Amino acid sequence: MNRMDRLTAILLLLQKRAHTSEEIARRFEVSKRTVLRDVQALSEMGVPVIAREGVNGGYSLPQAFHTPPLPLNSNEIFLLLLALSSLTTLADAPFAGARAALLAKLGAAMPERQHSEAEALLGRVSLGTPKRAQRAPLLDALLQALRDKCWLRVRYQSATRASTQDLFPRQLDEENGLWYLTAYSREHKADRRYRVDRMAALVALPAGAEAAPSPVDYADPAHPLIRVTLSARGAALAEGIADLGKHVTRLPESGAVLAFRCPPSELAYYSRLLAGFGAEATVHEPAALRTLLQQLGRELLA
Repeated sequence: MNRMDRLTAILLLLQKRAHTSEEIARRFEVSKRTVLRDVQALSEMGVPVIAREGVNGGYSLPQAFHTPPLPLNSNEIFLLLLALSSLTTLADAPFAGARAALLAKLGAAMPERQHSEAEALLGRVSLGTPKRAQRAPLLDALLQALRDKCWLRVRYQSATRASTQDLFPRQLDEENGLWYLTAYSREHKADRRYRVDRMAALVALPAGAEAAPSPVDYADPAHPLIRVTLSARGAALAEGIADLGKHVTRLPESGAVLAFRCPPSELAYYSRLLAGFGAEATVHEPAALRTLLQQLGRELLA
């Protein structure tokens, strides 16, 4: 990012709320000294930047100060189109009609030359979201439930059985072309993750139900610690898996250590995942995970 683009981005950032020099430096991956110079440059251009010291200090702008809409450059246009194109590869994505309207509005608002250049580059770049046959038609209803913070009664078909569950939605995520809902389950009294394409029907429950408990952090100290030693090949395999890669620590000599905490309900999932590593992984703890792996081994032998 060149300096003028960074100055513009800082200006837009401060229009929303105050930021400390540490926050700005972290966001743009520059030093605090560079942030100070950038703020001085904005002030010299006539931007009324307010600097406050102390615990609640930072940089801000007067509430009445607003900049007119700024034109997009070629790189910014490309990033917008790249993000939108990645959604079109999904079997289902939220607000399909709004997405089509947004593309049309962007096309009309962008300079023709820059739009053409961005689209030409877009034909040679992709984010690699796999195309899936599984449909997730209930996405918009789930987004509405997240907005309304309401309970849902969901008819769900898991890999092994059909059930009806009362869920309180917490988070909606896309992973490898599939949508997942993290929700508190009244039946299980815990947060669970559900494949949205396996939801056959849902209905919002009337207001007045008891509040769902606050979510427990995935890495809560009370959760079991998974600790695994990996060979060099095992480390390379783990680094390529989203759920594992961020927890891999390479060792100076060879191989790596995989260590993280997870809810007890996730141990069965990690046992199946780690079983695919074969002799490239040695699971040290927890004992419950070792037991699940041994059980899988006996089933394979049988």
